[in-house]
Amino acid sequence: MELALIALPVAALPHIAHQPPWITLLVVLAIAARAWLLSSGRQAPSIGIMALLAVLAGSLTLVQYGTVFGQEAGTALLLIMIAFKLLEARNRRDIVIALFLGYFVVVTTYFFDQSILTAAYSLLATWLLTAALIQVHAERHIERRRLARQAGAMLLHALPFMLVLFLAFPRIQGPLWGDPQREETARTGLSDELNPGDIAELLQDESTALRVEFDAAAPPLRAQYWRALVMTDFDGRRWSTDRNTEVIQPPVTDDTLVHYTATLEPTRVRYLPVLDYPAVLPDGAELHANYQVLRDRRITRRIQYQAAADLTTPPGADDPQLPPAERARALDLPAAAAPRARTKVALWRATHGDDDRALIDAALQRFAAEPYRYTLQPPRLAGDATDQFLFETQAGYCEHYASAFAVLMRAAGIPTRVVTGYQGGSWQTRGEYLRLRNADAHAWNEVWLDGQGWVRVDPTAAIAPERIEQGLPGLARDTDEPIPAFLRRGEGLSWLQSTHLSLEDWRDFARFRWESWVLAFDPERQRELFARLGLDPRDWRSVLIALGTGFGTIGLIALAWVWIRTPRHRRPAADRVLGQLSRRLARHDPTLARAPYEPVDAWSRRVAHAHPELGTTLETFARTYNRQRFGRLTPEQRTADLHQLRGLLRTVPRARPAFAPRRNDASRQRAAN
Repeated sequence: MELALIALPVAALPHIAHQPPWITLLVVLAIAARAWLLSSGRQAPSIGIMALLAVLAGSLTLVQYGTVFGQEAGTALLLIMIAFKLLEARNRRDIVIALFLGYFVVVTTYFFDQSILTAAYSLLATWLLTAALIQVHAERHIERRRLARQAGAMLLHALPFMLVLFLAFPRIQGPLWGDPQREETARTGLSDELNPGDIAELLQDESTALRVEFDAAAPPLRAQYWRALVMTDFDGRRWSTDRNTEVIQPPVTDDTLVHYTATLEPTRVRYLPVLDYPAVLPDGAELHANYQVLRDRRITRRIQYQAAADLTTPPGADDPQLPPAERARALDLPAAAAPRARTKVALWRATHGDDDRALIDAALQRFAAEPYRYTLQPPRLAGDATDQFLFETQAGYCEHYASAFAVLMRAAGIPTRVVTGYQGGSWQTRGEYLRLRNADAHAWNEVWLDGQGWVRVDPTAAIAPERIEQGLPGLARDTDEPIPAFLRRGEGLSWLQSTHLSLEDWRDFARFRWESWVLAFDPERQRELFARLGLDPRDWRSVLIALGTGFGTIGLIALAWVWIRTPRHRRPAADRVLGQLSRRLARHDPTLARAPYEPVDAWSRRVAHAHPELGTTLETFARTYNRQRFGRLTPEQRTADLHQLRGLLRTVPRARPAFAPRRNDASRQRAAN
């Protein structure tokens, strides 16, 4: 009982963060009351009192959640059941039931958090519960160290079976009991609308958005544009994501593709960040005409997907002209938007004529010239945001330049749209993967050029090329503005900050492996695994084959391990030589074999009586054997005697020798004569 009073609170401890305070208080009071009853020798509360408490707790749960089903309400009832069962325990059976319910409490922890720390803590709780069960069933005191070893050994023995069930047992689509209702469990840094200043606010968000492993060498950082949302509609200040666009097939290309595997955090939206330009789509995803990749369902949990990109062929490269309706959308500007910008563009157009490329370069050269500056803390814009940015503040982040550039191009009659996603990231040498934070969110443009398609133009590369070439850390080196410490790695950081960042890298590496190997193992990846084995997880016969093969392999390994670990009696070397001599003589005459009970001296005399020519050899062999087996010899003497025994064995021929005829044979010959 004492160990159960420790194990059950440990199992329930993670739920403090997810349950209302009165649930925690009720559980603590029930366990404390049970401990007091145990120490004072008093009896457990009566059935009537326990029934009243159960009705009261159930009613409070119903009032709190409006239901007794679901993740939080169901977990609350389970915690109350365990606490009350432990409080009313009168015999071993009641304690065993409470401990078994404790295992379910450990499982419910994963409804709210599936991190590697939760997994490690659940192993600790399971180990304590198992130790408590062993103690309860033993009906005697077991020394703590021995109890800990037994519980740990049981968990280790269960791990192979857990692995087989994890890989082979049919997996359900989506989380158990439905999606969590807490918004903090799934969010994204990117919005389906873009206002100047939105992405700059994400700079402080160092949480991970995406992790990527490349099948081969990673492309240069300047080529790593992760496309997420495409925005064509503009109301004078805000850009909106394209909706209801046509679904198309990925283009067929002969160029070298960049293959990669991405692990995406929950976003609660359908879009998938993909490397420009998508050529091979993930399973369950579709490509739209604006090259935005959407999944068939909202991403409410961490997923892993494989895709490939063609870095050189932009959207529409094979189309000679842009369709009229799409061109009209990509040129649309509100009538009153950016009057000063329109006047400036009219001068550029008069200067460069119909040369769209020269006009694009003119806009980029304006951004690259003073006094424009790229700032991590852009000023707020009022009135017409485009004109105020271009002619007054002249300081902004990536979305300021992308939005203003799009307005300039549309005013010049060049179809333009805004693309948001991620660019750069930090390469993790410890795990050989790219980590993209929400702070790596970026905005750029695509302009339509007849015969070339939608060509990427990134104004940030003109005003702050170090942002594109080196990512955010490169930008942070040339500014005195206050920025997060994770962007100033190795520069101006204290040893405490450097140590914190190093530990953060290790933690992210462990999380990434846990997420990519365990949490991302969904039904799609299970089907891929079964397909490699020629099986189908949707067929119960395939599942039985997989489970049988897995459990059978575990059984064979266990039998082999037991056979290897089982101690065996190894015959002394002298006995092995004696056995070889006995078998060799038996080939000549079966009656010469030594019986198991026959002393060596008696056997040697019997054989010498039948074959006197072996008398000296057998006498020496018997004397040396007895000294080897029963004498007190030094290692050198024992080795010398063993060599002598083997030498005497070699003097006896393997084939039938020309032994002297036995005496009875000689008598027969004389009688015949």
